[in-house]
Amino acid sequence: MIPTFDIFRGAPDKDAMWIEAVEGLGTAFDRMKELATESPGPYFVFDTKSHNILAFINTAQTAKADGKANVA
Repeated sequence: MIPTFDIFRGAPDKDAMWIEAVEGLGTAFDRMKELATESPGPYFVFDTKSHNILAFINTAQTAKADGKANVA
């Protein structure tokens, strides 16, 4: 069974908004980067079983600085 991970937009500690659930950590990370490219901002992948954030990116500042959405 492939584990499922949740993708959220926003800061984990105050305004996180659930986007979708994705099977597989690699797929979740790739999807998070795709979402951040389409709509810049902070995103993170959350594991509901361990209650840990497994990946985080913020493309909001980069997009404003140079007009591109780079993934850190």
